[in-house]
Amino acid sequence: MEVRLPKSVYWVLFLFIFSLEFAAGYYVSHVIGYVHSDAMSRVANAFYVLYSRDPHLAAIGFVWNPLPSLVELLFLLPYHWLPELASSALAGVLMSSVFAGMTAVLLARAAVDFGLSRTFAVLLSLSFSCNPFMFLFGANGLSDAPFIFFIMYAVVHLTHWIYGRRVGSLIKVSFALALAFWTRYEAVPLGAAVALAIILIVLWIPPADPRVDPPKRQYGMMHKLFHIEGTWSMVMAPVVFSGLLWLWFNYSIMGDALYFLRSEYSNVAQAQGLATEQTFVDIMGNPLLGLVFVAKKTAYYSLPLAAIVLLRLWNRRWFLWDLLVLLLLFVSIVALQFLMLMKGTSYGWFRYFMYVFPITVAWLPYELARVKRSFVNYGIVLAGMLGACVVLGYAWTNPQIAPDENKFLHASQYAASQQVEKEIARYLDTELNGYNILMDSYSAYSVILNSRHSDKFLITSDFEFTPSLKDPVGRGVDFILTAKPDKSSALSAEERTYKDFYEKGTEWTELYKEFGGKWRLYKVIR
Repeated sequence: MEVRLPKSVYWVLFLFIFSLEFAAGYYVSHVIGYVHSDAMSRVANAFYVLYSRDPHLAAIGFVWNPLPSLVELLFLLPYHWLPELASSALAGVLMSSVFAGMTAVLLARAAVDFGLSRTFAVLLSLSFSCNPFMFLFGANGLSDAPFIFFIMYAVVHLTHWIYGRRVGSLIKVSFALALAFWTRYEAVPLGAAVALAIILIVLWIPPADPRVDPPKRQYGMMHKLFHIEGTWSMVMAPVVFSGLLWLWFNYSIMGDALYFLRSEYSNVAQAQGLATEQTFVDIMGNPLLGLVFVAKKTAYYSLPLAAIVLLRLWNRRWFLWDLLVLLLLFVSIVALQFLMLMKGTSYGWFRYFMYVFPITVAWLPYELARVKRSFVNYGIVLAGMLGACVVLGYAWTNPQIAPDENKFLHASQYAASQQVEKEIARYLDTELNGYNILMDSYSAYSVILNSRHSDKFLITSDFEFTPSLKDPVGRGVDFILTAKPDKSSALSAEERTYKDFYEKGTEWTELYKEFGGKWRLYKVIR
C-alpha cells in the first residue's frame, strides 16, 4: 500500500516550524534589537525599490543575488502601518521563516514519496528543522534559508530521477538550480556538480524503481552521449540562462557585465581587509593549509554523510556509483570556498561550509529507499541526525568555531552596538527634516531603514547620487553622512571620491556632528 501523509499534517508541520522561527527571529530582531548586518542589508535592497527618493526595481542592487530581496518586497508592502518590517528587518525574518517551514514540508514529503514510514518522515523533518544551527537560519533573515530550500529541492528530485527516471523530476531540478542561483552564487558549483553527476547516472547507474525498464543492452555509447546531451539541455538551460541574464542586467544597467564580481561593493572589495589577517595570509597560496582549514569546518556538518556510509556498510552495499554522485554534490560548494580562500576573497565564516549538511540530508530518503525498512536502518539515520544536533549545537555556542553565528546567542551585547544608527535616524528625522542629506547606502542602510522620512536622503541607487556626490554645492546637498572606514569592508562612495573624507572633510564642508565615534555628519558650505 502506498504511504501518504494527510495534507493537514504538512500544514501543521509548516505552521509549527514557521511559528517557532518567526517567534525567535522577532524576539532577537525586534525585542532585543540585534539584526545581522547581511539580513538588514537584504531588507534595505528591497526597501529602496519601494520607498527611496527614486523608487525603481534596479535599486535592488547588482552585487548580491536579488531573489531574497524580491520576496521581501511583498512583506514590506504594509511598511507605512508596520515600520518594524524595515527598522527591525522583520521582512527578512518573515522571508527566512517561510522558507524554513517549506523546507520542513519538503523533507517530510520526500521521505513519504520514497515509501518510508510516516512517523520517520516527520521525525526526519523535525530533526533537521530543529537542529540548532539550521534553526538559526530560519530565524535570522539571511539568504541561507531560501538557498537551503532550493538546493534540497534540487537534490531530492535528482534522487527521484536516479530512482525512477521521471522527466518531471529533471524539470524540477532545473528550476530549483535556477532559483538557487538567484539566491546565492554557490549555486554555480552545485550546478556544475549536477552536470557531472548526470554523466555518471546515464553511463553507470540504472534506475532502481522495479516499475521502470532498465536501458536496453543494445544501446551503445553514442546513444548514451545523446542522452547526456538531452538531459543537460533540460537541466542546465534555466540556470545557464539565469547566469547570462544576470550578466546582461549588470552590463546594461551598471555598464559592466562583471559588476557583481569586481565593483567597489563586491565581495572581492569587501575582502580587502583579509590582507591584514595573518591566518588568511598564511592560507593564500598554500593549498595544504587551505585543505586543512576547509576539512575542519566541513567535518562539523558531516555526520549525516557518516550515517550514509555506515548504512551502506551495514547493508553490504559497499561502493556503488550513486555514492560518487553524492560526494560530487557534497564537495562542490566546499570546493568554491577552498578556491576563494586561496585567492583571499573569503572570510571563511562557519556558515559558508554548512550547505553540505542539507545536501546530504536531502539524499537520505533515497538512501533508505534502497535498503530494507528496519529499525536498525532507521535508527542509523536518526542517530546521525541527533548527533548532528549535538555537534552543531556545540559549534554554535563556541565563538572560536562560529564567531559570526555565535552573536545570535549574545544578541543583547551586540544590539547595543547597533543603537547608534537608530539614534542617527531619530536625529535626522527630528532635527534635520526637510534638508537634503547624502549618504552611501552601502554603509548607511540601517540609518535609512530606521528613518520615517527616508525620501529626504540621497542614496547610492538614486539617479542623482553620483552627480550630487561630485558637485554637492551645485546640486543642493545640505549634509553628507559618512561612516568611519573599516578595514573589513569596502570604502564608501564619499571616501573613494574625497580621500580621508571621514577624518578631514573637505574645504567646502564643516563637521556638524559626530555619532558614537563611528559616524560623522558634515554640513555643506555654500
